[in-house]
Amino acid sequence: MPTKPTTAVLTGVAVLGISAVAFALATGTGPVSRSAAPAGASTPAAAATSIARQLAAGVLPLRGPRRLTHADLTAARALATGTGPATSQGARPATSPGASPGTGQAPPTTAECRAAYGSPCYSVRQLARAYGVTGAHRAGWTGRGATVVLPIWHSVPEHTLRHDLGVFSAAYGLPKADLEYRATGPITPMPPPDAPEAPWRYAIAQETVLDASMIHAMAPHARIVVIATPETATDGGYADILDAVRDYAPGHPGVIVSMSYGTYESDLPAATLTRLNRQLSQIIGARKLTVAVSNGDTGNTSGQSTAANVPWPASSPDVLAVGGTQVDLDDHGRRRSPDTVWGDPHGLGRATGGGLSRVFTRPAFQDRYAHLVAGHRGTTDVAANGSGESRMIIYSTYNVLGGKIDRDGGWRRAAGTSVSAPLWAGVLGLVRQAAHRPLGRINPALYGLVAATGTRTGIADVTQGSNAVPGNPGYPAQPGWDVVSGNGTIGDARWLVPALSAAIRRVGT
Repeated sequence: MPTKPTTAVLTGVAVLGISAVAFALATGTGPVSRSAAPAGASTPAAAATSIARQLAAGVLPLRGPRRLTHADLTAARALATGTGPATSQGARPATSPGASPGTGQAPPTTAECRAAYGSPCYSVRQLARAYGVTGAHRAGWTGRGATVVLPIWHSVPEHTLRHDLGVFSAAYGLPKADLEYRATGPITPMPPPDAPEAPWRYAIAQETVLDASMIHAMAPHARIVVIATPETATDGGYADILDAVRDYAPGHPGVIVSMSYGTYESDLPAATLTRLNRQLSQIIGARKLTVAVSNGDTGNTSGQSTAANVPWPASSPDVLAVGGTQVDLDDHGRRRSPDTVWGDPHGLGRATGGGLSRVFTRPAFQDRYAHLVAGHRGTTDVAANGSGESRMIIYSTYNVLGGKIDRDGGWRRAAGTSVSAPLWAGVLGLVRQAAHRPLGRINPALYGLVAATGTRTGIADVTQGSNAVPGNPGYPAQPGWDVVSGNGTIGDARWLVPALSAAIRRVGT
């Protein structure tokens, strides 16, 4: 293993984490310089606007082109309270009934969110019922024996994570989380809220809690392993993530890995991305891992320009790339209307990712959709709730959402494909239990199953909406597989779990 620099260079945080080290590479300040900026290159103003809009919409900009700053929080707070130039519906006011940080009150209800913000929020209990996960639990599929791994830079202090998951679990009637916490190197203590590095460290901490909460809700008896890593400049910071997974996997074959971050393909040389993906593919193949990855929160762009762009690892043919949808539920978790693609109704550049890779070619499991992707990897395989108009409630000590930074603890409304990917990772924990074997690269079995049986698999086709954002038309949903919603969303896990586990046994890993 090569010696890694000791200086951490993390520069920002998000629902889809976009490597800050990539910014150094793109500007020539990192270990790999590029001779020219890519087409549609970002500007500081564009980056600041995008970050503020994501925060205001409940999306954690976990890894961006630079560090998340207090100035970004101020701008996001102005948008969230309606005093900024581009306020979005459902982003104000800054507090809601039952959601004041540190009060210990119950989480807000859907009705309270509608009254306070003009848009709903949902509990994991509602979503589990909508997805048929509650029925799967009753059938005995709760993730017992499965392990879901969350490798993430710096993470959140272990005692904080245990506390926040405890509050969350008690509120929604979940069992105590089976949680394991590891650190692969020295992790610096959390800073006070006014420290320059506090915004991006708090965002990472909140992301960790969000991911663990979604996984635990879907697979309440699965073991969740959080691996905190330092961050170095090596390969955009991904050397640390790959090392963490590589070191853990030998003694734990068949684990599911959830990643709510990525680096846009324009921000790292294609040769670097190809090499990183080769390393990831080798680990997946050797240890029969299954990797679920968020595919972005700014449409078919990086959020910094209108140029078409997709992130890696979501663009990897070896992972399950997860897009975002919008759900419409009643208080009991029943769908009031079909799920739609998470789009951009307010023209502020926030929508699910989904596009065509310029680095990775079409994998065999997408051959039947060559008319849609040509020779490219299409970067959505499945989708789940992630819209800013249908946010999920979590409990988090550390907070930057809405532009308000604090460590007081409270109920928060979160959105983005950072919600979507861990939801699927949790459901895969149920499939892992039912299959009695590692799932490995799941896409060949998944695509084959959906093509053969359609919605009888428990997958719900998403046929409405698009991920268009200003300046980029994105892709529309359509019947069957499409670039923006993939094979669809979770329709009824009571059917999906046994169907997909049986397909895995037939196809092998």
